[in-house]
Amino acid sequence: MTGPGGARGGSRWPALIAIGGVVGSILANVASNLAGNLLSELAASVLGPVTIVLAAGGVVATWEGLLRPVLAGIGERHAATAGLIEVEHLVSRCVSEALAAASRAKVPTGPARILLSCADEEQHTLPLEALAAALAEGGVSYRMLGARVPVAALVEAVNRTGPAAVVLWSHTRATADPAQLTALLAAPRRPLLVLAAGPGWRADTLPAGVVRPVDLAEAVSLSAAVRDSLDQSRRD
Repeated sequence: MTGPGGARGGSRWPALIAIGGVVGSILANVASNLAGNLLSELAASVLGPVTIVLAAGGVVATWEGLLRPVLAGIGERHAATAGLIEVEHLVSRCVSEALAAASRAKVPTGPARILLSCADEEQHTLPLEALAAALAEGGVSYRMLGARVPVAALVEAVNRTGPAAVVLWSHTRATADPAQLTALLAAPRRPLLVLAAGPGWRADTLPAGVVRPVDLAEAVSLSAAVRDSLDQSRRD
């Protein structure tokens, strides 16, 4: 990714900063109890502009430069105050809708060689939705299993669909059981690449052969590379 002064950053960064300022202003008002109908105002202020910036600036840059920091800030404020839970849920829903719109805007062609799944009992899906939108933007087909996928169901999906890569998301240590990764590696139709994505995973507990991407951009790059490698091998 490129920062504000990079060759690709240019015109999109003012829009990202402006939207971040709008969200920050609304959250400040919520925290100060200055208005009674701020939830509807928040939804209107977030969904439309974020959808526009996702289309104009790209999924990866928008996620890393705006959406992830804003969501993390809301989560930190909720953890500190036990408040803003309704704001957290509403912003998450708006972001989810915007990412879904970005995914629909460019539907990839070709077989879905990437399988996206949350770990067993993992309910945080937004980062996986961001990855799905980024893959679609890059023309990479995928299948999304979503939240709280038991390991038996995940292995069955792998055996049925034969993906080239599986991305398993864990947001917290409580859902990051390495046995899930071991089961993927032992599947009869073992994927070429298994990615342990998310802050829940500890590098020193990962089975040999599992890759832990450092960010969304790397997850997209690795997924696209294994797709391309498999397609090339089948053409040769």
